[in-house]
Amino acid sequence: MKTPYTSRQGQFLAFIQHYTTLHGRPPAEAEMVEFFHVTPPSVHQMILTLERRGLITRVPGEARSIQLKLSPEELPVLRSVGAATIRPPPHQIENGRDTGHEAVLVGLGKIQINDLFAHNARNSLDDSEFIPLLDTLIESFTHVGLSASAVKALRRHACELYHQFCREAEPESTFEANMELMFSYLSGPARTHWRRWI
Repeated sequence: MKTPYTSRQGQFLAFIQHYTTLHGRPPAEAEMVEFFHVTPPSVHQMILTLERRGLITRVPGEARSIQLKLSPEELPVLRSVGAATIRPPPHQIENGRDTGHEAVLVGLGKIQINDLFAHNARNSLDDSEFIPLLDTLIESFTHVGLSASAVKALRRHACELYHQFCREAEPESTFEANMELMFSYLSGPARTHWRRWI
């Protein structure tokens, strides 16, 4: 049976579905730009095309208002993206888990972590607010069944970004000292959880 979308359109639809499932809200166009390595006008044109073809609905001018009109079963597998071309990930099954699918979810997680740090750089939150928010973001990925190693990769990525930001403010600071500072803003159970995973 012929699908109502092209291969490229299917990848955008799959991204929208995965992102919405993970975060409880549709993606912003900027997140699609980052994931697909394309320009903002290209993403906007794709959104208009998907809407025109009746594959999505949205409220023009309202951020994060995209709604899919297809069920998840009607969508293709989301593939990781290289330099503006779609590369299928290696499909290896380990302990009943598709590692290619998991790699895509880790990629989505890193995009969200990067965006959170970029947002904080523009609209600085106190670390006592920012670090628990970061923890909540990563915890949202644990609820979709990512493996321990995938969650560890997300936590490690967040720790490395935090260390970079600390080094900008205090160049002599060490990774260990910056991690102690970061973990001091987490509650006891969360602090233990992060120490175990990095």
